[in-house]
Amino acid sequence: MPRRARRIFSERDMNFTSDIKKEIILRGIDGRAARKAALSAFVRTSGQFSGRAGRPEFVIVTETENVAEFFTALFGDVFGEELTVARAAVDRMSGRGKLLLECPASVREKALKELGLLSRSGGFSAGIAAKLVPDRDCALAYVKGAFLGGGSCILPGKEGGKTGYHLEFVFPGKRAAEDFCALLEENDLLAKAVERKDTVVVYIKSKEMISDFLSVVGAENALKKFSGLVEKRDESNRSNRAANCFSGNADKSASASVRQVMAIRRISEGAGLGSLDAELRATAEARLENPALSLQELADRLGIGKSCLSHRLRRLEALAEAGGKKD
Repeated sequence: MPRRARRIFSERDMNFTSDIKKEIILRGIDGRAARKAALSAFVRTSGQFSGRAGRPEFVIVTETENVAEFFTALFGDVFGEELTVARAAVDRMSGRGKLLLECPASVREKALKELGLLSRSGGFSAGIAAKLVPDRDCALAYVKGAFLGGGSCILPGKEGGKTGYHLEFVFPGKRAAEDFCALLEENDLLAKAVERKDTVVVYIKSKEMISDFLSVVGAENALKKFSGLVEKRDESNRSNRAANCFSGNADKSASASVRQVMAIRRISEGAGLGSLDAELRATAEARLENPALSLQELADRLGIGKSCLSHRLRRLEALAEAGGKKD
């Protein structure tokens, strides 16, 4: 991942991202057109461009050795020349190693043109060339190349952490990022773009969309792992909601019981419980003796229905409000 795209990920996130990339590489990319699309996306998202003496130059930066090997071989298949390792270094900020790959000068300009990265004016193109993605296979190959070059997938944080599901691709410019969003949408993947310092990040936060992404790029094992995490997290959320609901209902029941007891005591201190008819007096005494019982439990003890008990208790509260005198 180029320096401009660097973020601080947990080891788990890095491992999951690496798992996805390994599966994409393992499945490979078939067909010259699809390989060119993947190469274009990879160079776009991990390349650093420059121009010297009127000649375009670029270097590719990657932190993943197997990704470097994959695209070196892919480049060789398409252009007959392999990328070479210019140097290896350690990123001072992240502490991770990175490889700098160079394109042979003999095919540099040709490669940029065929990959749709060189404009007619001689500068570097801003958007994704339509000729690179004429069909679904090439479009998906472009998506794979973009993820291998500047993609990552972050999983939700543990124990209530705020981090949610997050899939992203980092692009050096706004036009390419917008074109990429449109490309994703054509393949039923909805994404948004946001500027982050000197880059533009295309991101997806919907777990359903991330699941679809893993499916279309063929990362089956990562999809199984992701689906398992989603199910486990959803089950935990359901349990928490149920516990909160139960707790909320318990709080409401306790508050109602306290209110009822206070009302009955006001009647007792005023006209007295003897002023009540037999049914209301039995209900009042039962509530005073059993303040912790739920409505259903108290109704069962009195041998009446829950709705009947609720009606009696409301009458007692109304009597208390009226001064404790029964009409």
